[in-house]
Amino acid sequence: MARPEFMRLKLNDMPDNIIEQYQLRTKATADGYVYVKIQKGMYGLPHAGLIAQELLEKRLNAKGYRQITITPAYWKHDWRPISFCLVVNDFGVKYVGKEHAEHLLQTSNEHYDTSHEWEGTRYIGLTIDWDYIQRLVHISMPGYCEQACQQFKHDPPRNSTSHIHTFNAPTGQNNNIQRMRTHHHP
Repeated sequence: MARPEFMRLKLNDMPDNIIEQYQLRTKATADGYVYVKIQKGMYGLPHAGLIAQELLEKRLNAKGYRQITITPAYWKHDWRPISFCLVVNDFGVKYVGKEHAEHLLQTSNEHYDTSHEWEGTRYIGLTIDWDYIQRLVHISMPGYCEQACQQFKHDPPRNSTSHIHTFNAPTGQNNNIQRMRTHHHP
């Protein structure tokens, strides 16, 4: 961080083992608060994401990767045929030549613990099925609806839900208009 931040924590909200380990009772104010100086960053700090983004950008820029200005979170290398989209901590990578993907992986592993899968079948919770012959991609989230229904205690509908709304057959004046169109002879 460019400058330290300060935070006030209530002693009653902290675990006893932390209070004892850091002797916080002796450092607490009369009203039961401890003041903390944050110099590098802290989980939950409102601008922690910005700090992490700036550090990532600095590290990737040093290896020739640049974030595209018109598309946030989309990156390209200065000369390598590789680009990727970064969402939180998940990379979706497009490359020509495995050596370029390995360069990105090596660059990432210098500062972060990473894992990878070469088939590209999972990204940000999506399941991706590549059909290279037909030049198609099918994206799905198997089990998502069932899990959401269980989570939110939503019972399945009793009737078919394959339509957005129920079909209402035309009646009255609308039916007469249709009949006039079909029976009109010039």
